[in-house]
Amino acid sequence: MIEPLFLLMRWIQTIPMVLLMATPFDERELRLRREFAGLFSVIYMLLASVLLAVASVAASTNGTRNIIARDLGMAAMMAVYFWGWANMVRTPAVRKVMVAVIMLHYAAILNALSNILASLILEERYLGEINADAGSLTFNLCLLASTAITWPVVWYFLRHVLRKNLPVLDDRQIRRGLGYMCIVFFMFCVATYNPPYEMRLEMLIVVMTLVVTDMVAYYIFFQEIGAVHRKEEAIRQLESYRLQYQQISARVEEARRLRHDMRHHLITLGALNAQGKQAEITDYLKRYGGVYDQLEGCKDWKDPVVESILGYYLAKADEEGIPINCNVILEGSTGIDPVDMTVLLSNCLENSMEALRHIPQKKRQLDIDIQITGKILLLQIINSCMDVNGTKEFTTWEHFSSGKSRGRKGVGLQSIAGSAEKYGGSARFQQKDGMFTVRVVLNLP
Repeated sequence: MIEPLFLLMRWIQTIPMVLLMATPFDERELRLRREFAGLFSVIYMLLASVLLAVASVAASTNGTRNIIARDLGMAAMMAVYFWGWANMVRTPAVRKVMVAVIMLHYAAILNALSNILASLILEERYLGEINADAGSLTFNLCLLASTAITWPVVWYFLRHVLRKNLPVLDDRQIRRGLGYMCIVFFMFCVATYNPPYEMRLEMLIVVMTLVVTDMVAYYIFFQEIGAVHRKEEAIRQLESYRLQYQQISARVEEARRLRHDMRHHLITLGALNAQGKQAEITDYLKRYGGVYDQLEGCKDWKDPVVESILGYYLAKADEEGIPINCNVILEGSTGIDPVDMTVLLSNCLENSMEALRHIPQKKRQLDIDIQITGKILLLQIINSCMDVNGTKEFTTWEHFSSGKSRGRKGVGLQSIAGSAEKYGGSARFQQKDGMFTVRVVLNLP
């Protein structure tokens, strides 16, 4: 006779699987809060498992299970779940397919391990009991044990490897990775399909070897692809900073030239005035009046790198109508490597400008404070940001997501933290009352 309890035990063990389905995605990629997504998944699987267990008894004939009805019921249950899960996650379809393939591979691993363990326990009774219409309590317990052992490892992989590296992969890499994982999944299924269970111990070793090999392959693939992509992005970013530094340096040099030329303009105007040539003076001022506009707002902050970067972003802020309160107290060059200073200050100001673009005009505010105390450089930048509840203060950039690409971490904040660490300092980030604060302390060389 069919035992609905055994069938319910088998299907209800899909719950640990569905609890992992949202793990590879950041909060911003989920339409529901992670807790609600997990709760709805558990409720659905509980109801669906009970319904399938009851339906299996109703669809049986003289205690013989209706295999077609069972398979159709299971297919319908999983199709509804995957449809709901796909709509809950806001990422490209190919990324969802990749996660689905990984989870199906995990399900196949659990099934293979459970069968091997059950065959070791049941020995000669295995084939008869595992194929019985009533189901197997031993197999269900082995499935539970396999899940309990492997679930933490899979969660760690999804949470700390896949979630970190999946967003940085482009579509080409995602498709290549998906093809690779489908091949690995297919080969595992072929290797474990209808194995010779009379060779119980040998099969356990083979299956465990396959499992470990696949796990290592997955880990290496995502780590290496992610590392290569981050290295390429860092190179592109440094090149961008180099070009930006050249541009703003040229701009400051032009401002210096104009200031130097101003003395000659004044000498010329004085000579014309002494000769009483008022018409020539008027014409001269019309031709060179733009010089004053270019010089307006130019300041001498002693350090040429700081002066270049601040001049560049002050001009951008003026164009976008962002008010800036700039307080820079420097006696001369900071001694910080120009590339490091460019990376540090440009990232701080670029992040602030990006945040201010999403703020209404009347609420925009940007305060810049840079000063040297002894052998320490202090940098503080405060800008308006979207309101958040309460106060959040962090010492690591990983708590923040990039505003330029959904689901990615703040690479700019990572660079700021890296620059501070390079000079034996620290970087802190705080959100409070609609204001975002960056505080950086550097030990001067």
